[in-house]
Amino acid sequence: MPLVIRVMLGLTVVALGVVILYSATGQIGKMVAGLGSAVSAAIEGFASPASPSPSAGAIASAPALDTPATSYTNQASVDITGSVPLTVLGTDEYTISLYQQLQGQKPALIREQVAIPQTAAFTIPGVKLVKGANVFTATIVGPGGESPQSKPVTYVLDTAKPKLSITSPKNGATVNGTTIKVTGRTQAGSNVVAMNATNHTSATGTADRNGAFSISLPITLGSNAITVTATDPAGNATSVSLKLTRGSGKLTMTLTANRYSFSAKSGATLRFTAAVFDPDGKPVNGQVVFFTISIAGIPTDVKSAKTGADGGVTVTEAVAPGAANSGRNQTGPVIASADTQPGHVQKSIVITTGK
Repeated sequence: MPLVIRVMLGLTVVALGVVILYSATGQIGKMVAGLGSAVSAAIEGFASPASPSPSAGAIASAPALDTPATSYTNQASVDITGSVPLTVLGTDEYTISLYQQLQGQKPALIREQVAIPQTAAFTIPGVKLVKGANVFTATIVGPGGESPQSKPVTYVLDTAKPKLSITSPKNGATVNGTTIKVTGRTQAGSNVVAMNATNHTSATGTADRNGAFSISLPITLGSNAITVTATDPAGNATSVSLKLTRGSGKLTMTLTANRYSFSAKSGATLRFTAAVFDPDGKPVNGQVVFFTISIAGIPTDVKSAKTGADGGVTVTEAVAPGAANSGRNQTGPVIASADTQPGHVQKSIVITTGK
């Protein structure tokens, strides 16, 4: 049975007893009137309980500010959002105050008497930022004074474009393979995107705490137009463009001689120079090169030597006077060859002897 009905029944029983008593004394009229007022007040009290609210002179709890998804921004102003305690909703006695603290300074009141919203969530729009770190706190001000400060939130205003340098590959370089590794340095935490406009591919990476990054990007045979863009946490971007050539992926060699003809009667000292280059066009150091020398009229001679730091190697062949055939335009090949990774490479020239 509901509490209100039980109370009313109780009051009715009491009233009946009192009626009997008052009937004997002749005061029943006054009694009925008083009893009606009491019952009415009791019912009204049960039907309309008072809403809870901070007592007069009480200090409200601190509001809560929303932490931004990223603290860095290149926008000159932001909207500060948060929520207030439920106990201050629906009242005109309480307002929100917003404080801003800059580096090396004390918090300063920048917004006051911001109205308490009808719901717990609130927004303070268009709060201006100063370059660098901006720390915000909020309080609630009411009849009892100002609440404690909220937990701080930080926005960092950064409008400067990040520096970007590419370590490898160098602009204009010839490289081999189906991909290249783009390495460099920029602002820590920046998002780095490498795009190849030639084959319409892209790759993404993130600069580490020291600003270093490394991204692998597909390339195609021939010329490749590469653009690398770094976007810092605040949204500022810097781009660098590169032109690269993807090579054949094979070793290459050059072969030259100090002379390509001589008189068999006089003989000659011949010098043959070969140079070996890797698929990226860089000199191959320490590579053994074999020279097969076939001069008309003399036995074939095979010589070998290792390349130097410049990829080059030279051997000498002395032909004694009268040793070679002296017929008109006698020819013989000189062949230089090398076997190494990624494969075999060979070049040849022709030496002519005459009378």
